[in-house]
Amino acid sequence: MKNLEGKLRIGMTANGIAPKVQETIIENISSFALYGFPESHAASFALIAYASAYFKVKYLAAFTCAILNNQPMGFYMPAVLVKDAQRHGLRVKPIDVQVSDWACTVEHESDGSLSLRMGLGYAKGLRKQSGEALVASRFRGAVSLGRGHHTAHFSPQP
Repeated sequence: MKNLEGKLRIGMTANGIAPKVQETIIENISSFALYGFPESHAASFALIAYASAYFKVKYLAAFTCAILNNQPMGFYMPAVLVKDAQRHGLRVKPIDVQVSDWACTVEHESDGSLSLRMGLGYAKGLRKQSGEALVASRFRGAVSLGRGHHTAHFSPQP
């Protein structure tokens, strides 16, 4: 606010605003800057924190899946998120070349529970184009993923 105050006073003077009125305006703006800005951001953050906690408690599998599929977010590493979800009771299944999509997914278990399947996007060194080709191939049969002169062949189980 101090950086803007000089320009603001010049503008108010040019528009014929009396010095006493200028002082009142500056005080009101400064008061809001010291209270209103942090207050509104705190309220906004509190709402996000509450909503996140609610979804984590009520929909742990979907919440964790969404967070992992939107990395990097700059808060926690994926391994930390997975371990936390496991501590809260979520079954996390590893990447499976025959089942995983590129993104993480939620799977329905036979007992009615939900689990999280890690996506191919978390396979170190696997390019997205190759992973998506692998997923698409499940509907067509076998796939070959070329890497220079080395080729890996995957066939889905019946």
